[in-house]
Amino acid sequence: MATFLCSLAWGSANNLLEITGKICKFDFFLLDWQITIIYIITFQLKMDKKSILLLTLVHPDFLPPVYAVAQVLRDQGYNIRILTFDSFVPAELNLGGNIELESVGKHYDVNTIERIRLRNKFMKRARQLSYENPTAIISFCPFSFNCGIKIKNKVPLIYIALEVSDFVFHDFLRSPLSFYRNLRTFQNIDKANLIATPSIQRSAWLAGRCQLSIMPYTILNTSYLSDQDTENSFETFKELVPQDFLNKKILLYTGAVNSQQCTLELVQGFDLANDPESALIITGIKDNDYCNEIREIAEKSNARERILLFPYLPRRQMLSLQSNADIGVYLSKEYFNKIQSKMIAPNKVGEYMGKGLYLLGINNEYLRPFEMKGIASLATSPKPHDISIAIKNALHAVNKKDYKIKIKEFVLDYFCMQKQLVPVIQFLNKL
Repeated sequence: MATFLCSLAWGSANNLLEITGKICKFDFFLLDWQITIIYIITFQLKMDKKSILLLTLVHPDFLPPVYAVAQVLRDQGYNIRILTFDSFVPAELNLGGNIELESVGKHYDVNTIERIRLRNKFMKRARQLSYENPTAIISFCPFSFNCGIKIKNKVPLIYIALEVSDFVFHDFLRSPLSFYRNLRTFQNIDKANLIATPSIQRSAWLAGRCQLSIMPYTILNTSYLSDQDTENSFETFKELVPQDFLNKKILLYTGAVNSQQCTLELVQGFDLANDPESALIITGIKDNDYCNEIREIAEKSNARERILLFPYLPRRQMLSLQSNADIGVYLSKEYFNKIQSKMIAPNKVGEYMGKGLYLLGINNEYLRPFEMKGIASLATSPKPHDISIAIKNALHAVNKKDYKIKIKEFVLDYFCMQKQLVPVIQFLNKL
C-alpha cells in the first residue's frame, strides 16, 4: 500500500483520476479512506510545490540578511533555494530544513575571463531553476537583479537592494562591467514587482535616482530569531579564545577591516580605556598594509594580552563569538563628501542585536536611536580618545542587568527579520 500511495504522490492529476477509477474495483468499504488519502497527498503536493528562488552574487556568509530572509520564508511554508558563489571561508552551517544552498564556483581571486565564465554559468543554472516555476524570485544585488529580469518570465521578481550601486561616468574605465550592470539595473528597476532597501535613506535615494513613482519598502538588515540558537556553542568559543578571556567582558568586531571601519582606532581606543577586566576580539584580519599596522599596534599595546586578532572565520565560529561576547563594535566613519557613507545599513548591527550584544559605535543617524534606547554607547568622533570614552561607557552599561531586557524587547518587537520582512510576506500571500 505504501508503494501504491507513493505512485499517487508523484503522478499527474490525470493519472490520479485514472488510478482512482481503478480503485473503484475494490470493495466500497476501502474506497472512502483511500480517496481521503489521495486528497491529502494531492493537497500536500500542492503545498510542497511552493518554492522561492534567492539569487545573490555575494555568498550569504558575508551577506547574512539573505540567510535571515530564507529562514523567515521557510517558516511561512516555502521551500527555499539559494543560488550563489563560493564563500571565502566555506563551512557547513545548519540553517534548518527546507533551505538548499547551491554554489556555482569560486568567484573571488580569479581573472576577468574566468569571472565572466562563472557568471554565465550562474545565469544558466538560474534559468534552469526558474523552469521549476517558483512562487517568486528574490534578488539582492545588481548582478542577481539583472539575472532575475532575464529569467523571470511571468514569475514575480522581488528586489531587496542590499548594496548602494550607482553609475557615474568617471567610474566606467575602472569597472566597465559594474558600470553597465548598474546602469541596466536602474533602467529596468521598474520591472520588479516589489522593491526594498535596508534603510530609509537608501529607499529615498533610490526612489529619486530612478524616478520611481512608489517609495521602496525599508527592510532593515536584521537577524532571524530562532526558538533554538543552534550556533550558540560555548564549547566552540572556548576552543577559540585563551582561558582567561572566559571571565572577561568581550568587545567583538566581526566586520570588514579597513580605515572606514576605524579598526585601527578601535585597537588604540581599547588600549586607552585600560580596563583589565575586558578583552577585544577582531576577525577579518588580512595580509595587507592596514592590517599589518593593526598587528604592530596591538603587539606594542599595554593590553596586548587582551587583544585577539583572527582572519576570516567560518560562519559557525564567528556566530559562536557573537553568542558569547558582551559588546558588538561597529565604528563606521562618515564622509560628508561621500553620500554612500551617510547611508549605512550595517549587517553587523542586526547580528549583534540578535545575539543580545550591547552596541559600540560612532554617533550617526542610523545608530542614534539605539543610544536613545539605552542599548548603545556612541563615540562623538572616530578619534581613539573619544572611542576609549565610549568603550568605558559601554563596559559600565553591560555591568547592569537591565540592558539585556531592553535589547530583547527591542529585537522581538521590531528589530528582527520576522518583523522586517512583513511587506514581502504580505505580497507573497496575495499571489
